[in-house]
Amino acid sequence: MECRDDLLETAAVLDALALCHGQGSYLPRPYQESSTAVPRDGELRTDASDVADQLVHHDQQHGTSTTGDIPAGLEDGCTDSERDAVRAYARRERITRQERWSGI
Repeated sequence: MECRDDLLETAAVLDALALCHGQGSYLPRPYQESSTAVPRDGELRTDASDVADQLVHHDQQHGTSTTGDIPAGLEDGCTDSERDAVRAYARRERITRQERWSGI
């Protein structure tokens, strides 16, 4: 569970930072390095979705979801809406965890 807690916390922090930078697209998956400058906000959103995807895979493998309705994991060529779905899942998991710890 400690690994899951670390993934959940990291996903929550990256997601909050990404939300502060507004809406936008993600970098393609798989990302290929190029000489073209990468927008920082897109990179942040991509990192947030990649960590949330790790949480999704962990919960699928270990059955540790507290909210259920686990989205499909991300694959090469995934869409922005699939990336949004894994981030939203991580957000739901974090909110549920906070509510349980606070006794709400």
